[in-house]
Amino acid sequence: MTHLHYLNTTCAVCGESCRFTIPEGAVSVGSRDLDTRPAEPLRSTIYAWVKRCPSCGYCAPDPGRPLKGAVDVVRLPRYRWQLDARKFPKIANTFLCWSIVQEDLGVPAQAAWASLHAAWVCDDEGEDVPARICRRRAADLLQRAWEQGERLAPQEGADEALLVDLLRRAGRFREARAVAAEILEQNPQPLIADIMRLQVRLIAASDRGAHTVAEARRFRRPVSL
Repeated sequence: MTHLHYLNTTCAVCGESCRFTIPEGAVSVGSRDLDTRPAEPLRSTIYAWVKRCPSCGYCAPDPGRPLKGAVDVVRLPRYRWQLDARKFPKIANTFLCWSIVQEDLGVPAQAAWASLHAAWVCDDEGEDVPARICRRRAADLLQRAWEQGERLAPQEGADEALLVDLLRRAGRFREARAVAAEILEQNPQPLIADIMRLQVRLIAASDRGAHTVAEARRFRRPVSL
């Protein structure tokens, strides 16, 4: 059962008092999506994962926590534009602003996660084009993180599996298929192989929809690349 409590804090950027609703006790019951999105009821708490100072617009999981350099990022024109960009849902803008903070502070892996979470918000609002934009951004940030020696997940092959899903759901089928084929040729761990085989089928069908890890476990037969 999910319980609610309130976080009272002071914004680390502008010093204003803030009050946020915090859900507690929610867990993921069921299979995650291929892009790691948890099942309900945890997935419905996404609105609280990143918070926005109502005064200055600083967006962060904890706006009361000082983060060196954040003040300068919040003042950037692209941050101010993103804060209220009309093409994205408000909560998606909040995640994208946090993504900009992480990107500008040199943490592309965390920026990629934030952009992916923005895509989930767009999915829930039925905003397909903004969701694709968020996934393209997340894919680019993920690959930038690799260039810096960062990984998003500790399990071998997990980052690549996420990249394939980001590319597929963004409509970049050729790139997604090439990554999936490369991973399958490397004889990955069974679960990663299952996911890649499902992805190959989905790409062949030009399917950009959400699918779960449980679905991938059903496809254990080899596929033609």
